[in-house]
Amino acid sequence: MNRILRSVCVFTLAAALLFAWGCGASPQNGEATNPPASSIAPAKETIDYLNELGHIEFTQAKNVLLFIGDGMGMNHIKATDAITGGNYDGKLAIEYLTNQGTVITLCNEGEPDSASGGTALACGYKSNRKYLGLNIKREEIRNVVELANSTGKKTGVVTNESIVDATPAAFTIHAPNRDDESNIAKLQIETSAADIIIGGGKAMYDKALEDSAYRQMLLDHQITYATTWEEVEAYNNEGRLIATLTEDYFEKAEEASPTLAQMTEKALSLLSGTEEGFFLLVEGGAMDESAHVSDVMELTRQMLAFDDAVSLGIRFAAEHPDTIVIVTADHDTGGLQPKEQADPYVTAHRAEYHTSEMLKYEAALQEENPEVDLAALPYRFTTIAHTTNNVQIFAIGYGTEIFNGKTVQSFEFGKFIGAALGDESFGAQNKNGLQ
Repeated sequence: MNRILRSVCVFTLAAALLFAWGCGASPQNGEATNPPASSIAPAKETIDYLNELGHIEFTQAKNVLLFIGDGMGMNHIKATDAITGGNYDGKLAIEYLTNQGTVITLCNEGEPDSASGGTALACGYKSNRKYLGLNIKREEIRNVVELANSTGKKTGVVTNESIVDATPAAFTIHAPNRDDESNIAKLQIETSAADIIIGGGKAMYDKALEDSAYRQMLLDHQITYATTWEEVEAYNNEGRLIATLTEDYFEKAEEASPTLAQMTEKALSLLSGTEEGFFLLVEGGAMDESAHVSDVMELTRQMLAFDDAVSLGIRFAAEHPDTIVIVTADHDTGGLQPKEQADPYVTAHRAEYHTSEMLKYEAALQEENPEVDLAALPYRFTTIAHTTNNVQIFAIGYGTEIFNGKTVQSFEFGKFIGAALGDESFGAQNKNGLQ
């Protein structure tokens, strides 16, 4: 049996159908299992912090913590609540953040990808798919890591994806093609302003470092290149740090070592404590991989792992009220919907929504987890691709009330971060977010 699925208690039939993951018996028997285990036990003091957020008097921001759930649609959050019960009194930590709104993710070409979505958040511009840190004219545009670095702040990027994937790349380099990952690795070595970059991606770095010029560049730029967590722990905070801890991304949340929360905790310890402050991006990137293969179960595990990392950021902000914490997504993946609210048109025309691929993934999941009754899960995906759905934003900190109850364009979100870092003119200067 998958160790995440442990049969421990009995629910009513209605509760089983809504919340249960069947375990060797049908939902009709009312048997259910515990939700996926979180990597960090929810401590009472964390809940206390969450409940006190509305009473903290935040001051002008010195630190900015940005959490991006790659592909995290609104229903990813609702499904995780429904299936797992959340980590903190029935909710996710992100839902305690007091200023909440929505973000329009469309790029210049319509449906976004992580490159255009990441560029909007990182640079305050709408751009084209595959473009990283470039406007629609393919000109380099400043990102918030570069801005923060120019003001003397420490800067970091943490992800449970490959560090050469589109979202971390949008915050660290400028390039016209997100798919040229070996080139992204070279650019991160050669040009990135980030003090620390931690995640996966060793395979692409191995390829990039076949070129002796880039091995020499590690030395010339005083970059510590780590491929194990022990090497990250030993890093003395001198020079830059680039760490690739897996070949690609961290595939299974329950097996991830280090966890996203552990990487976040390490980054906070390395970046905090300076007079100027810091900017830190934390990406829950692996959830996007789960949504692309219609794996609701792994998606919720990845959501909990992401939420663990966010809870650390919230606790940091509660103790350091000159900190902004923002949680959002670059786009929605999968079009997750409650089954009872599924659009009849979508249901009737599932062939247009990659039916054969989705059925293939669902069959593989059922074979891998025979004890799980997939039919009992209350949500299902409507596509294996990205959608044009809006995503949510959750925030605390000085000035973040501007998002409360509002819908903003993704590039406006990037402009807000730029302004919080001290540049009121950061990002696009027209209403369309283009240049």
